[in-house]
Amino acid sequence: EFDGSGEWTIADGKLVISRAGVPSGAIRRPAALAIFRTPLFEKATIEADIHSLSPLDVIRRDLDFVVSYESPTRFYYIHLAGVTDNVHNGIFLVNNADRLRIDSGKGKPQLQDATWHRIRVERDGVSGRIRVYANGSKAPVLEAVDTTIRSGRVGLGSFDDTGEFRNIVVTGSSK
Repeated sequence: EFDGSGEWTIADGKLVISRAGVPSGAIRRPAALAIFRTPLFEKATIEADIHSLSPLDVIRRDLDFVVSYESPTRFYYIHLAGVTDNVHNGIFLVNNADRLRIDSGKGKPQLQDATWHRIRVERDGVSGRIRVYANGSKAPVLEAVDTTIRSGRVGLGSFDDTGEFRNIVVTGSSK
């Protein structure tokens, strides 16, 4: 299921945002989401290799992971980017209002080059913990705790970039 204005294709075993979405509407949130038809997971892990298709001089290049997706206006997203500022490279809550950053804001940029990056996002709706691991890291590169949304579906996307996702693995459990 697709949410937003971006265009998606499947090519060579990859899920591709082939045309970037354009953010619009009253709530600032990612403009191109592919939400998987999963159960409403209370605990979920989503892993994928990701690759931005933007030129390297675009420092705000971005790709997203989505957890606890209830609706187009209620979900968490992990915004991985080539820069860290107040709206990039962080964990955000969309709760019927503009995005709200819920991590520390001190994560290092993840998409500064043209290589593939292996990302794993773990979500535990009971404790509220969201952890993000990059390229085999043992410690999370981003972490937050929030219990606003307990369960939902998972997905991938971007705020306003094009990119590719491959080797996607989703696991989860419900109550």
